Amino acid sequence: MSRPLAAAGVALLCLSGCPAGGRSPEGASRDRAPAPLDSLAIASDARFDSLGFLAGSFVGEGTERAVHLISSDTSLIAELARRYAPGLPPAPALWDALRLRGQVAVSPRIHQAMVGSPLGHTEVKVTALLLHGGRCGGTGAQAELVVEDRPEPGDPPLRGPVLGSILASEAPGEQPGLVRRPEVSPPGPGLVDTLIARTRRDLDSTLAAAHPGLGLEPSTAQPLEVNTLADLDAADVIAVRMAEAEVGYAVSLRERRRAGTDTLVEAGVMLWDSAGTRRQALFRPVLLRLSGARLEPYQPGGRPLYWRRLQPISDVAYPRDNIWMEQVDARDGRVIWGVVQPKENVVVAAAKVSC
Repeated sequence: MSRPLAAAGVALLCLSGCPAGGRSPEGASRDRAPAPLDSLAIASDARFDSLGFLAGSFVGEGTERAVHLISSDTSLIAELARRYAPGLPPAPALWDALRLRGQVAVSPRIHQAMVGSPLGHTEVKVTALLLHGGRCGGTGAQAELVVEDRPEPGDPPLRGPVLGSILASEAPGEQPGLVRRPEVSPPGPGLVDTLIARTRRDLDSTLAAAHPGLGLEPSTAQPLEVNTLADLDAADVIAVRMAEAEVGYAVSLRERRRAGTDTLVEAGVMLWDSAGTRRQALFRPVLLRLSGARLEPYQPGGRPLYWRRLQPISDVAYPRDNIWMEQVDARDGRVIWGVVQPKENVVVAAAKVSC
């Protein structure tokens, strides 16, 4: 990683998860795990700098045709419309106008864009920025950046989960093409089983303390599927770089349990090291009730959430990984894409895929 790029990353309000107090992410204490998150709340550090250039972090996904980065930040969308689409009314009338128009192209000033993925990170070119309306008013609006990869010969295309970084200033000296993420060996079958067992015990213990007398018991459901697209009785297990020479393992578990005649589902995301000395809950565990094919909170007002599709994302400024994931609202299947920096347990960027 070049020093100029690291400096540019710091200039971008520590877009990949610097704590508010200014403490270096690499100097974070390992003795005390950060507090777990309740959910992937919509998060954005996108802004215009003093010269009017757009900067910030955007979660997205790469397809065969392009890389798409999105933001649900209504303040950003309103500011983009005010600056670059003067024919549109201000909020709140803006949301109906966008819904009727479908999408509006705007052209903000941008210094430089980088995209991090499970492969590494690379410079990209922003080819379009579109404002989309939604049927749910402002909560359904999106700003979408379409970016074009600039592959060098032999570089694979950026497909799948990504984190886009619009830099506040140019980062000279970065090598062209893909800066490959150092190879991190995935956990072997034995370690996968150990990591899932640790996570299961932790979720059982935490939820039992939160619901005294519940008596969670193993279910007769099918064996767990690991790193598949299954939602229930499934686990995602990935290796992530916590620092240059430090590897951790993130586990998302969604597993059925029995409590009397009820079928429940416990869900949570944990971070471990291979020895088990690091124990960190990325999200506070959730207990859901399975009623037929429908999932709902175990108790009224509970969080109806679970997390899936975990992927390591190369940080563009530090020798570490972020974690990309989907958060699903079990009641209606609505999805939020988000990226968490696990060292400090900070949401770097999160956006609604649908309202």
